[in-house]
Amino acid sequence: MKLREGIHLVGSGEIGLSDSWDCHVYALTRGGAITLIDAGGGRPLSFERIEAALRADGLDPARIGDVVLTHWHKDHAGGAAGWRARTGARVWLNAIEQPLLAGCAWACPIDATPEHGAVIETAAARLRVIQVPSHSEGICAYLWEREDGYRALFSGDIVFAHGLLGLINYAGSTLEGYRANLGRLAGLNVEGLFPGHLLYQVRGGQRPIDLALERLKGGFVPPSIGQSEITLIAPADY
Repeated sequence: MKLREGIHLVGSGEIGLSDSWDCHVYALTRGGAITLIDAGGGRPLSFERIEAALRADGLDPARIGDVVLTHWHKDHAGGAAGWRARTGARVWLNAIEQPLLAGCAWACPIDATPEHGAVIETAAARLRVIQVPSHSEGICAYLWEREDGYRALFSGDIVFAHGLLGLINYAGSTLEGYRANLGRLAGLNVEGLFPGHLLYQVRGGQRPIDLALERLKGGFVPPSIGQSEITLIAPADY
């Protein structure tokens, strides 16, 4: 589904676009080249349906040149090895998360290491890397400042619509990490907020980030994914 010029949603278990174990998978495009933000869970149906979604938008799956991972969790990184094998795409993952992925059943060779603050050149986009240890040890968001002036943030599981955090009961996910690092997303003036789950926004994307930052100043644990009326439901085959 084309969301904005050059930005397509091609995978999502939540809305039935791809396999039920998939996060939102975004395709960034330029001149026919494709960069995927996250890879989905890696089950056979995931590849089949993501490729079908690309073709439905007039995009050739063989043109996937890069798979940029936000973090190592299976719903985001489980498909990385498969895309690499199918298309020869480079797989990007930051140095903190690389050994975590390497220890998983869905391990994948890493071809490039995005460092916090760097601007990386992928097949379809120049992306600024913003590392926000919070939901996981080294999770990164990616800012795309397009030539037409549109600013899009691909936030993975760091922050979501309605200002929800990605704090979960899982190793490496800490409120301390959020307090220390979420401020790196302040003042970006993004229009588009494209998270790994739940709703995305094509306008007004900075507002939920600012709301999450304001909530972190209070004395109570801010609402997070999984403990809100707006939350995820585990797939039936989980």
